[in-house]
Amino acid sequence: MEEQVINILLDIKADSGGLKKDVGELKEGQKRMEGRMDRLEENVSELNNRVGRLEDDMSEVKTTVNALADGLLETSREVKQMKGKSAHH
Repeated sequence: MEEQVINILLDIKADSGGLKKDVGELKEGQKRMEGRMDRLEENVSELNNRVGRLEDDMSEVKTTVNALADGLLETSREVKQMKGKSAHH
């Protein structure tokens, strides 16, 4: 009977050693995942900054295009007026 108890205790000790090893591996994996998550968060933050700058640039482009369109319309009107005046003279 004592031998059975000793064997059971030895099995429990071996199992707990295996569990400690598994827990250690899980902790290492968790640290790697946390490192990857940190890098991912940094990349997303940088991407957000770049998108913000792109939005600002596009706003400037839109303003410039609108100004050019207005200028072209005004020039077109002026050309029509000049053609109209030269046709009457």
